[in-house]
Amino acid sequence: MADTVDINELGRSVDPKSLSDEQLISTLGTALRDGNAKDVDPSLFARLVKTASKQQLATVMSSEVRRPVLEAIFGRMSEFYSSKGASGNRQVVHWHIKDGSTTDSFQTVLQNGTCTVTEGTDEEARTALTMPGTEFLKVATNNANPVTLFMTRKLKVSGDVGFATALQKMFQIPSA
Repeated sequence: MADTVDINELGRSVDPKSLSDEQLISTLGTALRDGNAKDVDPSLFARLVKTASKQQLATVMSSEVRRPVLEAIFGRMSEFYSSKGASGNRQVVHWHIKDGSTTDSFQTVLQNGTCTVTEGTDEEARTALTMPGTEFLKVATNNANPVTLFMTRKLKVSGDVGFATALQKMFQIPSA
């Protein structure tokens, strides 16, 4: 097998478990380089996350493709926002993806039917979500239930827990 394969082909027909960590990281890096994240089919990426091992996801989230993966997910978040269940009020959500000493933070502002994402957290949040990178990948691809993660303490919520629960309905997350 070549060192890299097309990310959509990977999601469509290749079992990620048959790839080495280097091949998986190289494929993700190639797919996300130079602003090509929009070329990645979200449902195929969801399938990739679903079929990858937990160790492979952990390796991805501890590699140099962590930032491009997070930027791609947050960069496309507004595409999947469906103001269903949201009010017209300005709602700020902080997302903290934390693995060991590495934390990446993003902020989503939900207002008037739009979702705006920025890196960092400069406004007071209605709710803040903190979770490991592997769990974030699963939530962002509809491969994990946030309520279950919360109950098993893999997802920490501060602020308005009820609003955090409603977030799931506000995004039409592609699934595998």
